[in-house]
This record gives sequence, structure tokens and C-alpha cells, in this order.
Amino acid sequence: MKELELSLTKLGFHEKKASIYIALLELGEASVIDIAKKTQLKRTTVYNILPEMVQDGLVRTAVKKSRRFFFIENPNNLKQDYQDRIHLVDKLLPELRAIHNVLPYKPRITFYEGVGGMKELYQDTLDSLHGGGIILSYTGFHDYYQFMPREYMDWYVQERVRRKIRIKMIVPDFPTTREILPQAQSTLREIKVVPGAEWKFSADTEIYANKVALISHTENFMGVILESKEINQMQRMAFEIMWNALK
Repeated sequence: MKELELSLTKLGFHEKKASIYIALLELGEASVIDIAKKTQLKRTTVYNILPEMVQDGLVRTAVKKSRRFFFIENPNNLKQDYQDRIHLVDKLLPELRAIHNVLPYKPRITFYEGVGGMKELYQDTLDSLHGGGIILSYTGFHDYYQFMPREYMDWYVQERVRRKIRIKMIVPDFPTTREILPQAQSTLREIKVVPGAEWKFSADTEIYANKVALISHTENFMGVILESKEINQMQRMAFEIMWNALK
């Protein structure tokens, strides 16, 4: 059960709120006294947290014989709550971007680490481009799915295709490379393959918008995005020189 509480904290629940939520799921219907006993929290703590959970729509209340009981009507309400938040964020983003004070002449370097950082970095490659945009990439596919979550990368490719963002890739000849070649057209990929025995690399470079992302998959996922028009243009030229030289 502690693992479930930990998962809820990752959704934004603080520890005591997560404990109360799980206790109500187990009890079905309970008074403050019942919840306090189940969670081993002080009654005053439970009294203070429950109104917030009721306000958020996570918990319902009922009165029986002058006693107030609390219950969770449907755990799916938790999903609806986060869908509502996502909808609100989507609605706010255009306004937030409009007032975001970005200095076009000032290069920016952003570091990323771990699985969460990996997802944030790759998300930036999508959000920085409009439909019809293109990514230029050197991608090392040696032992690729040993380090990259396949489920996430499948989603990423589908989302990139949905946004009509194309990618040109220079990749070594490894089994994972041969796996993606038959779907190159449907996944908006242009691929040129170099000998794997001679060019055995596992890192990744993504050139897009006015940015260059440098990514190491094997080092606990370490990535950096350099936001610089000048560096981006230089890397684009270097990529095109190699692209045109390859068969």
C-alpha cells in the first residue's frame, strides 16, 4: 500500500492526503474517527484535509442519523480532475507563450536528466515546431531500447506524425535500425544508414527550430538543449554536407 501512496504523491497528493484517499477506498464509507483510526492520523488533521478533498471533487459526504460520513463515489473522478487540469493548461498556453519574454539574441542552455528529463527534452522537439517542420538527427540505435522506454518512444513517433513533423536521420546499421526502416514512409522518416561496425554510437543529436539537443542515453539519460540560431545553422550545414555525401 505504501507503493500506491507513493504513486499518488507523484500526482500531487501530499502524503497525508494520499493516506486518507486510500483509507476511504478501503473503508467504503467512514466517519472522521474511522478515517483517523485507519490512517493513524490525528482527528484534527483529517478534519483539516477532508474539506479540501471534497472541494476538489475527490470525496463526497453524506449525513446519517446526525453523523457525517465521507466516501469516494468513483475513483474515475481522479482521472477527470487531471483531464480538466490538462484542458486548462492547453487553454492557457497560448496566452502564457504570448507574454513569455524571450530574448531572441541571447543563447540559452538547458540541462535535462533522468526519465522525466528525457520526456521533457523530446517534448520540446515537438512543441518547438509547427506542422510541416523538420528535425535533423544523428541517432545511435545500438541497444536503443535497453535505455529508452519503448512505450514512450512509440507514443512520441505517433505524436510527431500527428503533428506532421518530418525527421531526417543518419543512423548506424543495427537491428533496431532495420526494425524501423519498413515503416519509414508512414512515420515521416527519411533515413540514411552508415555501417554499424565502423560507426557504433549510441548518443543522439536533434537539430530543430533554432535549437540543438545533445543526448546521452546510457549516462542516466543526460541531455542538453542549446538554443542558438547561429549554432543551429552551423549544425544544419554540417548535417546536410554529410547527408548529401551518403547514398
